[in-house]
Amino acid sequence: MKSSACASVSRPMRLRDMVGQDHAVALLLRSVESRRVAHAYLFDGPAGVGKRTAGVALGLGLACPVAPGQGCAQCDVCRRILAGHHPDVRTVAPDGTQILIDQAQDIVRLASTRPHEAPARVIVIDDADRMNASAANCLLKTLEEPFPGTHLVLVTAAPDRLLPTIRSRTQRVRFLPVPPATLVTLATGRGLDARSAETAAALAGGSIARLWELLGTDTEEGLWGAVAVLRRAAAERTMAPVFDAAAGLGDKESKDTLPQVLALLGRFYRDALVTAVGAPDLVLLRERGRELDPLAAAARRHPGCRPLHRALAAVVEAETGLAANVNATLVLERMLIALRPCEPPSSDEALSR
Repeated sequence: MKSSACASVSRPMRLRDMVGQDHAVALLLRSVESRRVAHAYLFDGPAGVGKRTAGVALGLGLACPVAPGQGCAQCDVCRRILAGHHPDVRTVAPDGTQILIDQAQDIVRLASTRPHEAPARVIVIDDADRMNASAANCLLKTLEEPFPGTHLVLVTAAPDRLLPTIRSRTQRVRFLPVPPATLVTLATGRGLDARSAETAAALAGGSIARLWELLGTDTEEGLWGAVAVLRRAAAERTMAPVFDAAAGLGDKESKDTLPQVLALLGRFYRDALVTAVGAPDLVLLRERGRELDPLAAAARRHPGCRPLHRALAAVVEAETGLAANVNATLVLERMLIALRPCEPPSSDEALSR
């Protein structure tokens, strides 16, 4: 999965450059253009989808003298913002595990004065759900009525952890997981072949940040090898291969990669299911069509393609068990037993390709 271009990977910083967040970007651009930028926003959504980036990009749009409303990312003002050195576009992150009262007081002081240089000030509070109670209460009045021209952006992947009084004082902007097809396009644009790009997109889980991390790894062959081991074991008509595969992949050396293995296995069965029900446009792992087609054909012989539904449920249950720190070998044994009706013996030939 390693890409020779991975060292040059950078995240887009202008709003118009962001991908996979059309609704959020359109809303923010309209707000800037109409000069109706909210005094406080809550950017919420999964980790790694561009929420903090959008907050900084909003600062570019409000501060850039060359391309007002958009940001040019080239002028002195934009370069200082991107480097984190501009006094009017600031990012606050947790000090350790929490955002503390001292940090909140600094935000209040900054938000109570006029901008130093730019027409407006943007304060991005990253991981805002990690404010302790004292910090959150300290910000309440400022969130409701900051100094004119000051805009606060609270960024979180867990909005329900914020105090209701905090949420009620902000305009919520929802950020979504980035579609897999978009992630594949980004990965191939960085030099990955289509097969590796599909794997990276499946593992990224809708996160661009996670995708960039995966571009610097070289684990695809081993992960799919483990997937093949599990599928072969489930396809056997005796139980010994099930116990052998579970013991082999549940040991300490393999345990760290198991979440990724199960993520690929789940995506594989999901793609086989949408193939079986006649929705090939929803398939992500297109380069593995020769493996998907026999499984989909076998599933069509059952009402509602029930074996694949059960397979997906078994993988999700296994992922939940691992996350709860249940013994990995036992988790895999239970999953493989549930997968047996899904994997016909004839799938061995496809697995060997």
